[in-house]
Amino acid sequence: MAKERAFGPHQLAEWLGIEPRHVRRAETRGLIPPPDVGDERWSEGVAKTLPDRVEEILAAVGDENYAAVQEAGKAGRRKPVKGESFGPHQLASELELQRWQVGRAEQRGMIPPPDVDGKRWSREVVEGLRGRVAEIREELGDHPGLGSIDAAKHLAERTELEVEREDVRVLAGQGHLRPVGEFRGYPMFSLESLDGLDRELIAGVVGDRQRWLERSVTAKEAAGLLGWPAGKFEVAAERNGLVPGRLGRYDRAEVEGLPEREG
Repeated sequence: MAKERAFGPHQLAEWLGIEPRHVRRAETRGLIPPPDVGDERWSEGVAKTLPDRVEEILAAVGDENYAAVQEAGKAGRRKPVKGESFGPHQLASELELQRWQVGRAEQRGMIPPPDVDGKRWSREVVEGLRGRVAEIREELGDHPGLGSIDAAKHLAERTELEVEREDVRVLAGQGHLRPVGEFRGYPMFSLESLDGLDRELIAGVVGDRQRWLERSVTAKEAAGLLGWPAGKFEVAAERNGLVPGRLGRYDRAEVEGLPEREG
């Protein structure tokens, strides 16, 4: 079963829908506790205490006009201000979207690239997007999706099977899962697609991996099995066309047959 998550500064920022600089400032000011996993990462338990405090954190350490934007949103839309521009978080607030929805909508071309210094959106562009908010929400849904590690944990909890990241990758490779977006180049899978997977299908993929693990060995294990130094095994394997399979592991039967092939 997948291990409990731990968040580095950038991962925590993305998960909370804020920027890494906000995490650093909030930690310095004591608005969020220090990392509790190896003094470098935050545990899932600590991270889950923070989403309800995002507005408080951003009001204290965010962009200068964040609080003003929030107050203006409660009172009604502000009048256009000449020269005003919006960063990703401000744009999300202005359109009443989640930060991840802005990023994904931009990836899909539903929101144009920033037109101010390549980093911010002008008031003119923002005003033109208001009519597309409902379409963006309908297209993207209300959950950003899960990466392969968290998807494995989600499936493990639902099916009570020992699902791992590799199984999610296989399910995606077989076409049973289609990414709804990506984060730093890694695919994200929707809860709906994960929950729609048949338990027997998942069990089959998990079983295939477990059987392969039982009949395969790592390079280090292979060398130990033969009583050879690691270098001798690697050279012999390459010379005889023995290549690793899934998870970088070698078929045990082929490894055991190497001395005969070398002889």
